Amino acid sequence: MLDASQSPLLLLVRMNIEPAHEDAFQSWYYHHVPKLLEIPGWHWGRRYKGVKGETKWLALYAVENMDAIARVMAADNADKDPRAIAERTLFDNIPGKTEVLSNVYEQISGSHLCNPFLKDDYHLSVVMADVADPSKEAEWNAWYDHSHVPNLVKIPGYLSGARFRIKNDPRLGQKKMGPKYLALYEWEGPHCLQTLGDPETMRPEAKAELAQWHSYGLPLAKNTDWNVYEPIANWRSFRQE
Repeated sequence: MLDASQSPLLLLVRMNIEPAHEDAFQSWYYHHVPKLLEIPGWHWGRRYKGVKGETKWLALYAVENMDAIARVMAADNADKDPRAIAERTLFDNIPGKTEVLSNVYEQISGSHLCNPFLKDDYHLSVVMADVADPSKEAEWNAWYDHSHVPNLVKIPGYLSGARFRIKNDPRLGQKKMGPKYLALYEWEGPHCLQTLGDPETMRPEAKAELAQWHSYGLPLAKNTDWNVYEPIANWRSFRQE
């Protein structure tokens, strides 16, 4: 099991936006990520556009620790950086946002976040799930970490895989986050939508592992969600930390 204390936290933000408001949304976002990276502890931000699944827009951020997360997401504005408060006000004024989700995760297994995972511009397969039966959670995690992910990343087209778990903190107040578990996989490129993402045309090894997911992993899960995204932008902090 990976030592989460040796890895930054991952903030995932995703949403849909009504077409009439997409221009304003995009204009705001390209200024928003650099503003967040001015805040101490915020290392990089990456944006993605959905190419498979129900959610179109995804942003990921590597953040040093929960203190840095609180500078942006604390329930009490007194704990926030003023730049984060200003950005939140601008965000709240953009109309047409739907299905907004923002989750803070700690890494629990797989390729180490930032070293080398999520350093380059690859397509991203994003799987989220809760465990239906808490008594089966350890069993489900063991299968995921020691069988499912290792089998997937051996398949041509897969470059890396990593798993994450929701990280709560009292400074975030009553913020609801979920699903609890997140799996991210880097794919080589758009050709993988057929070879890895389409049950009709995917590689035999991928189809076999998908069958394992349906026969074993999925019955133990709930609130499952799968999207595939293409990269559209990335930023890194200028601060040397």
